Amino acid sequence: MEDSPLGLDKWLIAIWMIANCKNGVSSYEIHRAIGITQKSAWFLLQRIRLAMQTGSFEKMSGAVEIDETYVGVKSRFMHKSRRARVINGRGISGKTIVLGVLDPLLAR
Repeated sequence: MEDSPLGLDKWLIAIWMIANCKNGVSSYEIHRAIGITQKSAWFLLQRIRLAMQTGSFEKMSGAVEIDETYVGVKSRFMHKSRRARVINGRGISGKTIVLGVLDPLLAR
């Protein structure tokens, strides 16, 4: 994933697709689902399969710490017209959700 022109969001979706499919997944499926070229999907698939073979992905077990937060501009700092367009309900709309997961055994 390091120095890849593809974003982390595309890598994580591809990893999820590969890990959760019983019969395997083709590069064409990844290409259609993520919206990248088939050549890039093939590259992702090969790299993820190699990482899964070498065991660099480990399952989390036991107690796992999880925290979430919302990141974005406060509504009081927005222009009035943008605030009316972006903020519809509570203060979390229009913000990005950030989730962090930590396995204390792997953090050592």
